[in-house]
Amino acid sequence: MSVTTAAPATTAAPATTTTTVAMVVEGATVIVANGNIVGGSASRMSDALALEGFTVGTPGNGTEKVDESVVYHVDDPTAQAVAETLAVKLGGVVIEPLPEAPPLEGEFTGGVLLLLGNAQADKSIAELSDAASSADATQNDGSTVVVANASGIDGSAGRMTDQLETAGFTVGSPTNSTGVVTESVVYYESDAAKTDADVLAAAMGDPKVLPLPDDVPTESGTLDGDILLVLGADEADKSLADLAD
Repeated sequence: MSVTTAAPATTAAPATTTTTVAMVVEGATVIVANGNIVGGSASRMSDALALEGFTVGTPGNGTEKVDESVVYHVDDPTAQAVAETLAVKLGGVVIEPLPEAPPLEGEFTGGVLLLLGNAQADKSIAELSDAASSADATQNDGSTVVVANASGIDGSAGRMTDQLETAGFTVGSPTNSTGVVTESVVYYESDAAKTDADVLAAAMGDPKVLPLPDDVPTESGTLDGDILLVLGADEADKSLADLAD
């Protein structure tokens, strides 16, 4: 009597966790607020975004002037996805949750608020996207970067993770560091990741690059990646363009 033996079950290797930005332009209304010194730029940006497929509302004036644009979103997954897409289109600007007092004159009735800064005013979407493309051209070998929040600013590790992915880095899930620091530090786990760590440091304004210590400065005490960026207060919530200057 022959006996058929079932083949042993195989377990797939766990996939590397990465942060992805889905291109979502529908589902939330984008309001552009003029946060720069160029009159009429909010209206012109609204027209440009409409051509890209975004749903746009009536533009207005911001309550402050900024050099770099900021994209704010309400507490809604679709609005956040639209905000992330918009940030990518603008070259990788910072994304933040909408504050209780939105930086807009008058009432805010949309899902996403773009505070349009001097650096993006009256530039075409193509020009701004080219800025992201040039960042994508940064040569790195795909080492996974994990950002650990050591800035004391809630959500800053997640926002930096989004920026780094837009710039072409492979990123893992953000986490928290074991303490608060002023200046960021880039740690690499192996010699193979050292080159990518140097590329990351150059994009961040050249913080220190060091071998990963035995006591990994994350809440878990481990690193699920190849490079650990301990994000300090000096670099938190700044754009890569600002940091690289």
